[in-house]
Formats: sequence, C-alpha cells, structure tokens
Amino acid sequence: MILKCENINYNYGKRKVINNVSLGIKKGQFTGIVGDNGSGKSTLMKILSGILFDYNGKVFFENEELNEKNRIKIGYIFQNPENQIVGVTIEEDVAFGMENMGVPRKEMIKKIQWALSIVGMSGFEKRDPNTLSGGQKQRLAIASILAMDPEVIFMDEPTTMLDPVGRLEVYTVIKKLVELKKTVVIASHHSQDLRDVERIIALKNGKIIFDGNKNNFYKTNKLNIEEPIEIRTKKILHMNYEELVNKLADRT
Repeated sequence: MILKCENINYNYGKRKVINNVSLGIKKGQFTGIVGDNGSGKSTLMKILSGILFDYNGKVFFENEELNEKNRIKIGYIFQNPENQIVGVTIEEDVAFGMENMGVPRKEMIKKIQWALSIVGMSGFEKRDPNTLSGGQKQRLAIASILAMDPEVIFMDEPTTMLDPVGRLEVYTVIKKLVELKKTVVIASHHSQDLRDVERIIALKNGKIIFDGNKNNFYKTNKLNIEEPIEIRTKKILHMNYEELVNKLADRT
C-alpha cells in the first residue's frame, strides 16, 4: 500500500465527521470516493493528503507515518481551481510549488513545459490565468500539482463547477494521470467521473458503507448513484459505448 490510514476519527465541533475509518490504497490504483454532501469525503481526503492534522488515528505514506517531509509526494486538487491559482501568468503559477521546493530553474522550465503538455496547454505559458475558461483553470491547477511530481493525487469533485465541455477536458487529463501510473483518488457526484475507476469507496455519516469494485457497487448502490452511460449502454444494447458512437457515426 502506498497510502493507508488506521482508525481515523475527526470532529467539527461536536459533530463527528469521520468515524473510525481504516483503509489502504495501492500504488497506481484509480479510486473513486462517493457520498452525499456532509458524508466526510473531502475531510477524509484532506486528512489522507496531510492538509488536516488535528485528527485521531494514524496515516502512513509508504509505511512511514505522514509528516512534513513525505507529504510533498501527495497532491491535492480543489473543487474550485481559483483556490489554487497564485501566479500572474500560467508559467508563474505552475512554477510556484516548485520554487517552494527549491527546484533548480533549468529543471523547473522543463517541468513546466512537460506538465502543460500533459494537460493540453502548451503555448499558454505567458497567458493570464484569469482569462481562462473553467475547464482550463482546472487543468492549470492539475499542471501545477503535476509539475511537483507527486505519487498520489487527490481530486475533490474536480468537474463539479464545469460545463460538459470542461468536464470532458478535465476527465481526459485525469485519464492521462492514470496512464502515467499516478495513484489517483477522486471524489465526485458525477458518475461519468467514475467510469474508469478500479475501486469505489462509499461514505455515509463518516463511515465506510462500501469498499470494492465499481460493478459490485452499482449492484448494491446504497447511494442511488446512476451508472455511467458506458455501463448502461452495454446492459441495454449489448455493446460498448464506443461501439454505439461509431455505429451512429457510420449512419450520418
């Protein structure tokens, strides 16, 4: 396990938000976390990523307790990308985290170019982040984290504030992160964001009520989350979603 936690409890005032949660995440695994608003999704991810520390229990990264040194190997993408934009230009924004890490300038330039190419924003280096669309801002946030070369990336409902075009842009980047063998954990209300995950963890009132593969999740589906269109297409038409799209394209 690249990341695990044991007996995590967390309160907001008198309200228990995380209730005795233990889990492990394998290196390179693509995991989805689901749950109603207030179920504890964001809080759990912030604990696992080292953003929140005032909890009871233990978190381990590569078998070492999470600390200031190893938490830099964990990245976090917020729901609102504007919470992560700090630079006057896109280049400055991607460089910000690396500057704090003391990355040499020559290496930094290479990583900026590489990260922007991964998110489909090569040539945007001198642009003002405030001129970007919502999807582009979220891709910029991903590039800024990716440039710091984290091994684990948490994403807190990264497509919620986006239109369908922006969601597709961001999800395309998420798939690239998985292809790069990054360990990706995404919390989302959109079933389309979960269509390629290997594992789903469902939370309710701060407790894990399901932890397993996505097919078993949709069979039990205690949270009434609609199956991704790819799964529904296969059930109804006995073909993959891509096959349906190709057939429709052939008829036009």
